[in-house]
Amino acid sequence: MLMVARARLPCHYHFYREDERALITIHLSAEDLARVRMAPSPLWETVCSFGVLTNPNRHSVHAPWARRARQMLSGADVSPLVVAMGIGGRCPDYLSPPPEAPHATFRDELERLEATPPDIIYEEVEALMQGEAKLLSRLPHEKVRMQRVLDDPEGSLKRLVAALDRYHELAIGPYWPRIREHLEADVLRRGQALVLGGAEAFFSGLDSRVSFRGEVLVLDQPHEAAIEAAGRGITLVPCVFSWPHVLTLVDPHFRPALAYAPRGVAKLWTSSRSARNGTALEAALSPSRASVLKSLLLPRTTTELAQELGLSPAAISAHLSRLKVAGLAEPLRSGNRVYYRLSFAGESLLEIFSETD
Repeated sequence: MLMVARARLPCHYHFYREDERALITIHLSAEDLARVRMAPSPLWETVCSFGVLTNPNRHSVHAPWARRARQMLSGADVSPLVVAMGIGGRCPDYLSPPPEAPHATFRDELERLEATPPDIIYEEVEALMQGEAKLLSRLPHEKVRMQRVLDDPEGSLKRLVAALDRYHELAIGPYWPRIREHLEADVLRRGQALVLGGAEAFFSGLDSRVSFRGEVLVLDQPHEAAIEAAGRGITLVPCVFSWPHVLTLVDPHFRPALAYAPRGVAKLWTSSRSARNGTALEAALSPSRASVLKSLLLPRTTTELAQELGLSPAAISAHLSRLKVAGLAEPLRSGNRVYYRLSFAGESLLEIFSETD
């Protein structure tokens, strides 16, 4: 595996300066392209959102969320998050390993973080401090903060997990259904691009700083590195709180991962999704049927929809029947299971009512 600068590039929350431009290249063989995965991550969203909250002037798109989150967090102790979050806008990679499953819950990912070996924490924090030695010489309080993690990596991790759990409950939990819906819609769109247009169409639409040339994914980043995926593939993580940056994780402990902001992030907090008598879509279809339609941004079975929306299977079947007759949903058989997904007309209807972006 070809690595430059150890390929240990603490990536999150790095804010770009024009004099820092460099390139990261990730070589993707045909085997790697067959192992491209997309997986939203509640943990990545939570960790990245804290970076947004501590740098509000750099993330104006999320200002409405940040104002509400600060009110919810009033009196909550988030100091363990501050201790663990890194230096100069960069944080250690162990805080956000690439998601392993496309539908992992925050609890699943938090348990995975909690299992991080202390020696990995020590190694990554020490490498980060060495790489940012010049900056730390000007910020002695930052050095003291990071030294606390080195002195007690196991205790630091326990405090971090508890603080992340509480922070997620207050700042992300109330908005997670909205965020998840937005991420799942993007996964569906990207998947269609990959099937219909191939890898070039798939990667080229992620961000202006990302391009795909032959078998090489090129990222305009503030680091220089050449990476061989070596058959491991790559994980794409749609992440609303990564806006406006592309975040890269190219650590030898993990398969390469790239986080990008899905389309329509600017509308996430500003679009009017509710009114006194519900959304416009709900007024047109009824609240329950509108919920079923929006849940078809990713293919779902009747049972999955019933569990997700808290409705009986019979009620779900009735709504799906009406949506199918109206041409808004269509069945898709896979083995012995029948999934329902949005038709083109269904997607268009959601766009008209601003329910997808």
